[in-house]
Order: sequence, then structure tokens, then C-alpha cells
Amino acid sequence: MKILMLGDYSNLHACLAKELRKRGHDVTVVSDRGTYMQTDADIVLKRPSGILGGFRYLYRILALLPSWSGYDVVQLINPQFLNLKPDKLRIIYDILKKNNHSVFLTLCGNDHFFVKDCVDSGLFRFSEFRVGEELTPLVKCDPLREKGWLISSHASYTTHLYNTIDGAMSVLPEYDMSARRHMDPQKLVFTNLPIELDNLEFTEFDLTGPIKILIGMRANMEIQKGTARLLELCKDLEKEMPGKLEVKVVKNLSLAEYLDALRSSHIVIDQLYSYSPATNALQTMALGRVTASGAQEEYYKYLNENSRPIFCLSPLEEETTIKERLRALVLNKKELKQMAEEGRHLVEQHNDVRHIAPIFETHWHNHIKA
Repeated sequence: MKILMLGDYSNLHACLAKELRKRGHDVTVVSDRGTYMQTDADIVLKRPSGILGGFRYLYRILALLPSWSGYDVVQLINPQFLNLKPDKLRIIYDILKKNNHSVFLTLCGNDHFFVKDCVDSGLFRFSEFRVGEELTPLVKCDPLREKGWLISSHASYTTHLYNTIDGAMSVLPEYDMSARRHMDPQKLVFTNLPIELDNLEFTEFDLTGPIKILIGMRANMEIQKGTARLLELCKDLEKEMPGKLEVKVVKNLSLAEYLDALRSSHIVIDQLYSYSPATNALQTMALGRVTASGAQEEYYKYLNENSRPIFCLSPLEEETTIKERLRALVLNKKELKQMAEEGRHLVEQHNDVRHIAPIFETHWHNHIKA
């Protein structure tokens, strides 16, 4: 098949594209390369800053749009697949629907319906917007992060897309849980996040010295992901455990640099407000390192998985409790080793792109035929 992938988050579409090419498909990926992450893309499309930058970005899209036609499948990374306002996105989406055989949606990241469910549906116990009924630090300091997704233009555009899309693939349980409330379930399949394991070799870590904790920070996302709070907690623990624990912070690394940093760590702190481990956490486990991330029971239930190799983080838990659990893990090297081994097995079973690409293929074929 001839496939166009518009947009990318954390190498998701680029990873899929590489495997799909091995399986005989003609795939083109259009993305901003994840800004500093520098992920693979066939066509690099970035929005420069400022008003003039916005005009140049739109002009480039309009120049490319005629070439985005005649595809068997167009796969959008998110309803916000380009850095444009909803009214312009709707026009471009409708052109893509008209000029291609089918258009599919990867449910990944925030959109109107997912944020609405995080805020007022009672579906989730917590999210980056709410912990129970309480506003998170993100919303308290930047209310537009929430309100922007809920405005009428986003609601209208996303409703139109959900109603007219040929099919959708949810890559995390929480996206699947939400989408099934707002989209025809027959259009939807749960795939899990794809990881390319060939480039992520499992290696046993050296447990003779201090345990090394790595915290990766992204510009403007420290509050959203909860990493600022977790860093403070880990730094306190480091002071209390001299010679037994070292904490390292890295910021805005390319994907290759970040993977190197993972390899030199024992425990990697990912994020506080998620129900499931995302790409960074899965890469950590693939390399044989222990990840601290979201891992609610809903996640394990979706996978039908009995092992519990993730150090589960939740904003519902007191920070002192998280700190004491982390202290106990640092002191228990046997458990660290076991979690590392089970984590690698989990991603081999559930996230290998060689298992996930066929799920995308089957969903395309089923809905193109329909």
C-alpha cells in the first residue's frame, strides 16, 4: 500500500514506517522531527515562530497539499496533525478525505474529547488536568492548557473528524477508554505503542556502585509531566542516602543522546500523571532499566499482563510514600534486577513493532474494504 503519515510524536510514526517498508509498503512520513529529538522524517515540516513564520508554514502546507493525494492510507498522528487552528485543520482534513482512498487516526496525545473526559466525565481518577476534583499545578499556572482544548472550534472540528474518519488506532489504554465513548467502536482498535527492539539491546546493569536515577526533562513540560515534583523528591532522597544513590537530570536531548543516557542508569523517572507507560518508559524497559511511570491496573488489564515490572507513580499517592517506596527499591538490588528482566519481557510481548505493524495493516484492510 501507499501510505502517508502526517505528524509524529516520540518517533511513533517513524518507527512504524520503518517496519512497514520492510513489509513492502511505500511510506512517507511528514513531521517536525520531534524538534530537539531529531526523529526520522521524509518531509520535514516545522512552524517557525512569529506571525510571518505562521504564514510561511501555511504557504508550505498549501504547496505540499497537492502531493498529499492518491494514497491508499493517510494516517494522522492526532486531530492536531498540523500546527494550525481547528478551522484550517478541518479544511485540510476534508481535502485529504476527498483526494485519498482512506484517512485513519492515531489516537495519541490530547484532543478535545480526551481532555473533556479528563476534566469532567469521571472516567479517570486523575490526569494532567485533574487529580480527583482538584486542579493540577499545570492548570493552576496555565488555565489555557485545559480551556484551549474545550473551545467550540475544537469541539466542532474534532466531532467532524471522529464521525468521518475511516478508522482509528489507540496506542494507550486511556486513549482507548476515552475514544470508545465518542466514536463508533467498530472504527477503533487498540494497538499499543510500537517500539523498535533491534536498536534497544538488553544489557544487565552494574550493581556494584551507587544506584543511578535519571530524570529526563522537556522544555515547558516539567509541570505537565510532574517531573519537577519528582526531581525534588529524588534530590531529597539522594541527600539522605550518600554513596548509595546518584540523581542525574538531562534536558532536551536528541533521541540518540537520550538512549545513551538511559543505558548508564538503573532507574529512570518518566511521568506522574499517566495511566500507562509511554515511549520513554518503554524504551527504558527495553534496555533493561527500571522505569518509574504511570502503570495503573487498567493498563495491565488491557495487556492481560500478570507481571508488575514498572515502579508505579500516581499523583493520588502521598509524595512521602513514593519516596519511601523508592528508597526501598534502591536498597533492594535483587528486586531491581528482577524488574529489569520482567520489563524487557513485557515490551517484547506487547510493544515490538513487528507485532504492532500487522495490527495497523489488518485495521486498514478491514475498513478500506468496508
